[in-house]
Formats: sequence, structure tokens, C-alpha cells
Amino acid sequence: MKRIVLVEDRKTTREMVEETLRRRGWTVASGGTVDEGKRLLDDERPDFLLTDLQLPDGSGLSLLEHGLLRDPELPVLVMSAFGTIEIAVEAVKSGAYDFVTKPFDTNRLVGMIDQAVERRSRAPETEPEPDEEAGASGIVGRSPAIRATLADARKVARSDATVLITGESGTGKELVARAIHGWSGRAEGPLLAVNCAAIPRELMEAEFFGAERGAFTGATARKLGRVELASGGTLFLDEIGELPPELQAKLLRVLQERTFMRVGGTKELQADLRIVAATNQDLESAVAEGGFREDLFYRLNVFPIHVPALRDRDDDVELLARRLASQAAERDGLPVPVLTGEVIAEIACRSWPGNVRELQNAMERAVILAAGGPIGVKHIATPGTRAGAGPGGTGAGPRSGRHPSGVTLKEVSRAAQREAEEKAIRRALKESGGNKKEAAKQLGVSYKTLWAKLKEYDE
Repeated sequence: MKRIVLVEDRKTTREMVEETLRRRGWTVASGGTVDEGKRLLDDERPDFLLTDLQLPDGSGLSLLEHGLLRDPELPVLVMSAFGTIEIAVEAVKSGAYDFVTKPFDTNRLVGMIDQAVERRSRAPETEPEPDEEAGASGIVGRSPAIRATLADARKVARSDATVLITGESGTGKELVARAIHGWSGRAEGPLLAVNCAAIPRELMEAEFFGAERGAFTGATARKLGRVELASGGTLFLDEIGELPPELQAKLLRVLQERTFMRVGGTKELQADLRIVAATNQDLESAVAEGGFREDLFYRLNVFPIHVPALRDRDDDVELLARRLASQAAERDGLPVPVLTGEVIAEIACRSWPGNVRELQNAMERAVILAAGGPIGVKHIATPGTRAGAGPGGTGAGPRSGRHPSGVTLKEVSRAAQREAEEKAIRRALKESGGNKKEAAKQLGVSYKTLWAKLKEYDE
């Protein structure tokens, strides 16, 4: 029989949870203080620890630490009042499986405990070597920066905690999300990726939560939303900073209550999924400016992971270039290309403001131009002409202290115009709250033109 240690100082809450756990087949050992909890952990050697954070003689964090010292694989769920959410987030970073805020439904709480044990039993038993880990994730690299990112991803994959992945555009945030899913106990379930900036605002609620038949014009049949379709797996929300306020409130409910309702529906449905979000924005600044909910930010930022820019991964640039060139050649049915020493030096000295995505585009173009022969400098786009540059950049220009050569005024003008256009479009989208039709009207262009521009910037 499964054994659990429950530590909660409020007797009524402790007895209520204890009764529900016993009905669900758990053997419960309970106490109300840190000292009692430590003694129970030593004596019982439980399969699970459920503890409050604020106890009369100390913090539940010390119980978490004590439990993980005895059993590094022990699943721990912490209970938190709203005012202690930041401490609960710290608990997850320290190794807790997840946290639940009071007041809570005891049946849902026990459901979370059962899920944690089930996920833990399905998690990989052995740690891969660093190089093996990078290959398995689809992320190429051996630099300290990317290895630190992968180590964080591996660590959080063991839990069911919400993850917020940050990093510049093109750094590979979705690859990290896929790695977390693949290493988790939810790996056999679906992984659904949603770009929050790509869904028209008026369709967002139905896309996320589904809709009942007749909920709106054209709803001729029940539609399942992404939250429901991701059941048992992971929902990856890219560009989470673009989520409009009304959807932020509904997503918060999913994270807090693990429930949702279809558009036009009257029945609450259970949400059994893990949410991994990503952004290239500074969400803390967005919170300060009132553009993003503070409570949702805390819920998303339980375990933050930063993906480094390519300019901070000097050890990986050559390795990435060779791998990307080989992959492009394989897709095109061409022999594995040779990269000359000259082109490797050229690639290494560029800043790649569009990061891995920009390098990938450059290598795909170079493979086509080389047509099966060695790739040389002439096959790499001249700085200032590359698409996909990140904010503040106009292409894969040289690093600080170097100067581009062979760039015409026309090319410089074109790059500057593109940068100015992108900034104007992003600003219009922000001012319109993500409404692309309104942004297009503000910019004096058609909706179709705006979509084409956004697609071009995201390539």
C-alpha cells in the first residue's frame, strides 16, 4: 500500500485531507510541525510528502530538503496560501513536484498526488551523458551555456511544474519544450504547440478551450480545444506575452484549478496537462506596465529556463553549422557538404542576431548554392542581406570590432527599411492588443499584407 506523510498545522484541514487519502487507498502518517514531519519521514520512508509551507516551528522548505536528502526521488507537493506563492515557487525550484494553493478541493488534491506518483513511475531511470542528452533533445551544442539550459530542462522534466522558457527569437525555445516533454512522465501523451500570436483574437477562446455546438455562428458541431486535446500530455504556449487579458484570466484558472469550460458550455471539465510557455519578451516589465497579469506570471514562472543567444555559444557555432548543413543536404538529396576553413572562420565571426534560425536559413541557402560542392564564403549571404534578424539587428553581421565588406548602399537601405517596418508592426500589434485587423488598419495596409509580413519575420 502507498504511504504518505502529511504535515499540516490546521487540524480540520489535516483531517479532511487525511480522510480523502485513506479512501483512495493511501496509508497516512500525519503531523502538524516541522519536527513531527522530519520524524515521520525518518520512520515511515514514504512514497510521497504533502506539506504546508507555513508551520508553527518553521518552513515546509526544510521538510522538503530533509525528505529529498533521504530520497532524492521522493515526490513532494507543497500547500500554499496565496500570499506565499513566491515561496511555493521556490519550493518547486528546490525539487518539489508542484504546489497547490488554498483553499483547494481535496479530491483534486489527491488526484494531483496520484498523477505525481504515476508520472514518477514512468520517468526515465538513468541520467544520460551530456553529449547524449543534447542529441536526444534535438539541441546541438556542448558549450557551458547550452549545457546549463539542458540540465535545467532535465531537472524540471521530473516534476509536473509549469515552465517558462525565455530567450531571443530563433534560439530554440520550442526544442527545449519538446525535450522537457520527452524526458517527462507525460512523454507518451500528446505535445501540442500553440503560437499565441498567430491565432486571431476572436477565435482564441474556442481554439484554447473548445466550443459546444451552436456556441457561435458556424459552430455546427462540438469542437475540442487545445487544452482538452493535450490531455495526458503537454501544451506548449509560444509567445505567451501576446495572450490577450481575457484569455490570461482563463489560463490562470486552468493553472490554479485544473478546470476549464468550453465556449457555450455549462459543465466544468478537468484539465490533465502540463503547460510550458515561452516568450522573447520581458514579462516582468509587462507586468509592471499592466500588460500582463501578475498572478499569471507567478503561475507560469514556477521554473524559468533561459535559452542563450547564439553569440553566447561560441563553442557551438561550428558544430551547429556543420550539423545544419548536413541536414539541409540530406533533405535535398545532396552529398554531405564540406565547409572550408575560410567559411568556418567567417561564420564564427558573425553575430547572428537571428540566432540558430538565422544560421539554419544561411546554411540551407549555402547548400543549395554550393550544389554538392564545398561551401565557401561566397555561398554565405553578405551581412545586411539576411532575413530573420533579431530585435535591433539587420542580419548576420560581424561581431563588435569587425566591419562588413562588399555591402552596397542599396542593401543597407533595404535592411534598415525592413527593421523599421518590423518595429512599426510590432508596436501596432501591441497597441491594438494583438488584434491584427486593427493593427493593419492603423498601419494603412491590408490584413493579407500584414500576415505576409509577420510570416516573413518569423521565418
